[in-house]
Formats: sequence, structure tokens, C-alpha cells
Amino acid sequence: MTRAARTPVSINYGVVPAIVTDNDDTQARVKVRFPWMEEDAKSDWLAVAGPGAGADRGLYSMPQVKDLVLVAFAFGQVDLGYVIGGLWNQVDKPPSAGDHNKRTLKSASGHTITLDDTKDAEQIAIVDKSGHNKIVFDTKANTITIESGGDLTIKAAGTLALHSDGEVAITGKTVKVSASDQLAAKASEITLNGPSGIKLNDGALEVV
Repeated sequence: MTRAARTPVSINYGVVPAIVTDNDDTQARVKVRFPWMEEDAKSDWLAVAGPGAGADRGLYSMPQVKDLVLVAFAFGQVDLGYVIGGLWNQVDKPPSAGDHNKRTLKSASGHTITLDDTKDAEQIAIVDKSGHNKIVFDTKANTITIESGGDLTIKAAGTLALHSDGEVAITGKTVKVSASDQLAAKASEITLNGPSGIKLNDGALEVV
């Protein structure tokens, strides 16, 4: 399907491709230009169909201006059009280069959620448009990786628990641990290694 204009044989009870000309609306509607319209002409507002659409719910993803969409007409009436979907074409390519192994949700700015079913390389990836902030679930390696190009904050109103059956490693140029009430550390053996010295201050030291 290309964007080339064509004169419809019949629009009654059929579907027609159209170009979105306006989406500045809060009621999930767009205006379009049908192939038989002049360059500066546009339709009335057309409702856009969406999965699970309902009262303050559903998948809300509006077509962008210049997108190619498919319009159906209720009861075959031209003034009762509905946008039932978008169309990729020779101008607007699908995300993930059309790889049939990938299920991709990509926003206009470039934020992406990818479900990759490639054999022996299956993964789920959530990546922002910068490409520096991401969460990757690697099925083959059985790992989850969280990366941030800047700060990363984890906050809980209740208990925050970290548990591992293996090693827990915390590394950084500077590592700070503070508690407003009590700090407890317990192990069969505790090692403190400070080549430049170890300081204990701001209170008494009791060894029991």
C-alpha cells in the first residue's frame, strides 16, 4: 500500500486508506484527507477504534499527523467514518525493521517495548528513546539487567528487601550506608579493609 492517490470505485460498505491531517483532540478522534480530496481538504472528526476502549481505560495510541490509516464507514455512509487501524507502507516502515520474530510497541518519540522471540535469543526489552535507560529480560542467560544513563532510584514506603542465594556485590567510587535509627550487620565473619585507615567515631565503641 502506498500513499498514491486513487479514485475509489465504491466506498459503500468498504474501507478506504486516508492520511491523518489533524489529531489535536481529547476525544480520541482525528481528521483525515481521503484520496479523492484536494490537498488542503480534510474530513470531519472521525473516532479512532482502540483495543479495550471504555471509560478511562483501554490502549490509547492516537495516529500521528501524516500517518496512513484505514477508514471504515458505518452502514456505508461516508459521514459515519471510523479509523480502524494504521497502515505501514513504503514511506512509513514498521519498527524492528519488520522482523517477524519481534512484537514491538514503539512511540512516536522512540520509546520501545520489544518482545523478541528469536530462537535462542529470546528477550523482553524496555528502552527509552535515548537508548541509555533500559530494562532487559534475557531468557537464554536467565538474567534481568537494569541500566541507567544517569541516576537510578529505588524507593519503597514499606520494607525494601534484597535477597540472593549467591553473592551480593555493591561497588562504586563512593559507597554510603546510613540509617536514621539503627544499622545492624551480622555475619559469621566480618572483614574491614581500609588501606588508608579505618575510622570509628561519633560515639563509644563497644566490643562484646
